[in-house]
Amino acid sequence: MPLITFTGLPCSGKTKWAKELISQLEKRIQTAQESSAPGHNYKIVYHSDETLGVSHDSYKESITEKSARGAQMSAVKRDLSRTSFVILDSLSYIKGFRYQLFCEAKGVVTPHCVIHVVSSLDKCLERNETSENKWDPEVIKQLQMRYEEPKDDTRWDSPLFVLVNDYENETLPVEEIWNALVLKRAPPPNAATLVKPTSSNDYLQQLDKVTLDVISKCLQQQQLAGAGGQVRISDDMSIDLPIKIVSTPQFQRIRRTFISLNRMRHIDTDRILPMFVDYVNSTFENED
Repeated sequence: MPLITFTGLPCSGKTKWAKELISQLEKRIQTAQESSAPGHNYKIVYHSDETLGVSHDSYKESITEKSARGAQMSAVKRDLSRTSFVILDSLSYIKGFRYQLFCEAKGVVTPHCVIHVVSSLDKCLERNETSENKWDPEVIKQLQMRYEEPKDDTRWDSPLFVLVNDYENETLPVEEIWNALVLKRAPPPNAATLVKPTSSNDYLQQLDKVTLDVISKCLQQQQLAGAGGQVRISDDMSIDLPIKIVSTPQFQRIRRTFISLNRMRHIDTDRILPMFVDYVNSTFENED
């Protein structure tokens, strides 16, 4: 019946969480069957790039990628019904594509949700190295630059559940997903997160401002002194730049990933700066 769209970078952990969701939904359906409760007659249909025969190389060119999205959309349209959970485990990184999926669900009068699996680029590249079906690392980097993150204030991305795969104790919010899709109860804000969600715009503004200030200082240092060296952020914090020039897009990518990992969670505002400085330094160390 409902449509569940997974979205995230390659090797971010989408398939792991999709399989966990299938297992949990099967248990819920079994329990519902025993009491003829809502959801007792549902079945689960799972689609992924692998099941649809979509290769990683399809994302290298716009023409082949368009064909891949067409295959994904056709599969969803074919299987959407009032008695099926349709799970699409794919990148779904373009907001226009997610909007189309939303329209398909709306067209058959069935609920939907989006599950965003967040992981840093470094972790995705690291998992890719041990994967049996590897991606071209450059394709992953390009997709990260083009990624259009879902937002819970847009109707086609709502209800939105965010899973931060890099956090060891992250759990799947199956109760909230079931309520939203079967019992039609709206999930609480950021129901998928384990850490207390932010309750004010001030936190997001500080997250944006602090990270931007740090990146600006790094770029200014490079313009004045070239590659390498140390950037003094505060009296007791600094960033060690690598021996090669870090481009503006690279800095933007680091900043965007940090914000993605932390914007749905609450950090004391005075902790944002040291955490981001540590994150930037660790990123450069891992790239050496």
